[in-house]
Amino acid sequence: MSRLIFFFFFLASLPLLAQKGRLIGQLTDAQTGEPLPSASISVYLNDELLIGLVTDMDGRYDLSLPAGPRLKLMASYLGFQRYEKRGLRLKEEEVLRLDIALQTLDDAVPEVIVESFSDKEADALRVSREDIQNIPTTTMSLESVLLYTAVGVANRNEFSSQYSVRGGNYDENLVYVNGFEIYRPLLIRSGQQEGLSFPNPDMLDELAFSSGGFKAEYGEKMSSVLDVRYRRPSRFEARASGSLLGGSLYLGGRTEGNNALTYTVGARYKTTQYLLSSLDIKGEYVPRFLDLQTDLIYDLGKNWQIEAIGNYNTAQFQLIPEESASTSGLYNYAIRLSSLFEGQEISSFNTYMMGTALAYSGELKVKTIPEKKLTIQENSRHRILFSNYQSQEDERIDVINNYRLEEVETGLGADNFGDVVGTLAYGETHQYARNYLTANVIQAKYVGAYSHERFNDSTFTESKQLLKWGLTYKNEFIRDDLKEWTSFDSLGYTLPFDTTAMPIFEYIRTDTQLLTHRFSGFLQNTWEYKNDQHFLRTTLGLRASYWSLNEEFLLAPRFQLYYSPLSQHHAMSDTAHWSKDLTFKLAAGAYHQPPFYRELRNLEGEINTSVRAQKSVHILGGLVWDFSWYKRKFKLISELYYKHQWDLIPYDVDNVRIRYYGDNLAKGYVTGWDFRLNGELVKGLESWVNFSLLRARESFDGVAHKVYTLEGQTVDTSSVDYVSKPTDQLFIFSMYFQDELPGAEWFKVNMAFTLGSGMHYGVPKDNIVARNLYRYSPYHRIDIGFSLALWDRAKKAQEAYKDKNLSMAMAEQALKKDSKNPFRYLRSAWLSLEVFNLMAVGNVASNTWVKDFTNTSYAIPNYLSSRRVNLRFRLDF
Repeated sequence: MSRLIFFFFFLASLPLLAQKGRLIGQLTDAQTGEPLPSASISVYLNDELLIGLVTDMDGRYDLSLPAGPRLKLMASYLGFQRYEKRGLRLKEEEVLRLDIALQTLDDAVPEVIVESFSDKEADALRVSREDIQNIPTTTMSLESVLLYTAVGVANRNEFSSQYSVRGGNYDENLVYVNGFEIYRPLLIRSGQQEGLSFPNPDMLDELAFSSGGFKAEYGEKMSSVLDVRYRRPSRFEARASGSLLGGSLYLGGRTEGNNALTYTVGARYKTTQYLLSSLDIKGEYVPRFLDLQTDLIYDLGKNWQIEAIGNYNTAQFQLIPEESASTSGLYNYAIRLSSLFEGQEISSFNTYMMGTALAYSGELKVKTIPEKKLTIQENSRHRILFSNYQSQEDERIDVINNYRLEEVETGLGADNFGDVVGTLAYGETHQYARNYLTANVIQAKYVGAYSHERFNDSTFTESKQLLKWGLTYKNEFIRDDLKEWTSFDSLGYTLPFDTTAMPIFEYIRTDTQLLTHRFSGFLQNTWEYKNDQHFLRTTLGLRASYWSLNEEFLLAPRFQLYYSPLSQHHAMSDTAHWSKDLTFKLAAGAYHQPPFYRELRNLEGEINTSVRAQKSVHILGGLVWDFSWYKRKFKLISELYYKHQWDLIPYDVDNVRIRYYGDNLAKGYVTGWDFRLNGELVKGLESWVNFSLLRARESFDGVAHKVYTLEGQTVDTSSVDYVSKPTDQLFIFSMYFQDELPGAEWFKVNMAFTLGSGMHYGVPKDNIVARNLYRYSPYHRIDIGFSLALWDRAKKAQEAYKDKNLSMAMAEQALKKDSKNPFRYLRSAWLSLEVFNLMAVGNVASNTWVKDFTNTSYAIPNYLSSRRVNLRFRLDF
């Protein structure tokens, strides 16, 4: 009877259905990006099948559909989750493009367990492994891509994976992998000592990054969140790569059966000896960095899973310096610092991390009310995590530096141009350190979630509610045995003028043992509403924390709002027209940061256990514009922000070492504007452009800061309320661009470009009143890579069997049998030629401070690496 009624309804609707629109798109594998041929596409009108077809060899489809009525589209493919889209409506003669990426059935449960910005904020950065695999980088780290893909991110050292976000230092950033919080060694003082960071790029499935204004579910830091999700392969896969800087190996797969085991294993080895040979300090460099990790997930049943993640990381660095020469100055005055060294520097950083997680996903409860055309869905999820992080760190330094500071002739017409014309100082310094640190962090965490969704097919409205809550306990043990000093032997020339004195310029001695407990929790509710005209999402959360050492209790409310006027949406009817998708964002909240350990230790090595949390209030507003132009997708993000900060713990930055003052001595503010445009400048290849303006200021409590300005031949002194933070940068511009030869997709060019104004620094031991008066020179760098595809099995199979109507999997199997190519068992093979620091720019990492006979201090720059050429290969199985 119902079919008969529908038949008469269909006849009455013929005039309406005569008006047509077109729906086009492509179905792909969300993991690999490969097209899904012969996938099923079905369109329903009032729950009755209207049309059905299968995709072509490239996974593409083209449907002619009635304009006007609300339609439902469903897409399915064997071994993949079904895709459903309700409320689809076309206008007359409209051409709407809908590309669909299907998740494998094996990914259904892990997706519940590992949530990586699952709410899909419009402005959150998401980067896949395929997007970043060809970026030319010297660190082999995942964090290096943030400089080019995320807004407000700065990095001034190609040896380091540390980064600052919107005027903060690296300690103000959160890092998670599969929900586990990640730590790193504390004693590292230079980028040369840094090994491999925890996140493994080969194991990456999705990277999500927020530059600020993040939710209450994330922890107590003031700047950013990096949330990494590792791969969940549904079949065996492998990758091997190597270059002059090291190599990596990755294995992943999944066993058969209901109680399946999903596994990923990664190994990386890095050596920077080739890069270090270009530094001013000549000698014997022996860097050895190794990282081993695995992630295992076992299905205990339909609703339960257990995960185990493990990591071993070691960074061994030895330097036996011999000599160095560095010149600094202007066109009319230049000085040269020459040094001869004795001794050596040895550092060792060994870290271990083990984590387990037990996850439960409740049954999806679906309730329908036919008379109201209402569908209600409810679900709950729970996850318990345990982790243990250990770090064994030691530094042994015993280096004597016999130095000479000289003035150099700068006159271009002089016969002695470039020669020494006078000696300003010479003497000897002795740097000694025996530093040992042990850190152990045990963490227990529970996170729960409840979702409630309502779909009204009569009003075509959707409302969703996601309630999350969580509790965390941390047990932190620190043992720090620190002894370091620097002495100066004037040799009768430098101050003080005492030929028998060996003055100690800096002496630090501490032996500290701390055992503390941290408790934190959050409650967060996200509400979402969508109809024909509007899309609205609000998130309100509250985070609380307590630390036993300073007995401070903190509350931090946080709020985010996203609004999109759907009435502005329209699809392309012509390739030269624009399609709009605007989202407006507003975020505000409190972001407090309790100290960990380094913040407690002042410049003299003394520990202050009464240090309070640094506190800040953030206000952020912006817009996100998703648009298409000439059938290519683009995203534009623009954000304005302001951070009011108090109870700050000031710090100085020397290379990558952050040296805190050990007390809440300052207040400050940060304000700025970020802009990002990313999209397919070249079809199929994603590129990013970022530009940021920044102002980061601080003021010591009870200190009248001074600035000096040169007026003619006199120096004027004036008082100011706020001075620059060490991380203050006026602007940052970065770009990552991908290109390929027309008609020759097997050859690609990848260019990474960075330009940023100099950060601030001051005179050591005298950097409070006249604080951070000086700037480093601007940082600019171009890295470029040329990649040649030696083999691409999917493309070869598509070309060879395009007339035989085979699925992609069957075509690849046939190619393995028929082809004689030695690479036929590989999915792909790439060979890349990379040029680091293409323009051979002398960027500065830090300064060496030297005084002359008149007690005048000179800052001699320590330069980073020069131009280097690298050869890299990558094999995918």
